[in-house]
Amino acid sequence: MLAMAIMSNHLHFILAGNREECLFFFEELRSRLQKVFVRRGRGGIVSRMNPGLVTISSLKQLRDEIAYVIRNPFVVRQDVNLFAYRWCSGYLYFNPLLSPKGVPASDLTVRKLRAFTHSKTNTNVPKGILIHDGIADPASFIDYKKAESFFDNARQFVMWVLKNVEGQVETSARHGEMPHLNDEELFALSRKLCRLLFKVNAPKELPIEDKKRLALKLKNEFKASNAQIARCSNLSLADVNVLFPLSAGNKH
Repeated sequence: MLAMAIMSNHLHFILAGNREECLFFFEELRSRLQKVFVRRGRGGIVSRMNPGLVTISSLKQLRDEIAYVIRNPFVVRQDVNLFAYRWCSGYLYFNPLLSPKGVPASDLTVRKLRAFTHSKTNTNVPKGILIHDGIADPASFIDYKKAESFFDNARQFVMWVLKNVEGQVETSARHGEMPHLNDEELFALSRKLCRLLFKVNAPKELPIEDKKRLALKLKNEFKASNAQIARCSNLSLADVNVLFPLSAGNKH
């Protein structure tokens, strides 16, 4: 496993293996989760869980997918530091202060192994897994060094996670999800588009027709809301609502 992020209603994993191995992993995960949730009277949650596999076919896509997974908790929750969230592997990469914690699974008693695996019979846990505060320390099962090898250095990794807006949008589309770009990201993107398409530095320098062209690109390619487009294209919200009347009710 190269990366992971666990949220309250969905999971992301980047696995190195063929399709059959990846499907087996998800089925094993679903089976274990089912047992836990059934005991809590919520078995229906897991029965609706279906894996959505995306094949990674290039280095750029792999970098995009790793960045997307690590960024996901930060995008969904406002109280999350994407490099310090214990249910995500983001803190592992290029971290000289990383200190794996926990007791090796091989040192646990049978009773503790049963409690950890939620099983009386299937208690096989790889010896290298470290158990800390009742969970497996991600540093002991994420191959973060291999994931690091796909980036040139720490700077490129951080920039890919935080600044590669186009990659985030492309990855969201592959997963059938809406991209979540904040105003700062969208405005930086608007300025970049202004330089590439119109040879000016900022939306305020554009004539009205070019502002509308910019707005169309932000809507069609980056799924921005009308309010965001107004803030980042130097158009009035009224003008943007005329361009995109079906989205006029979105106040985000």
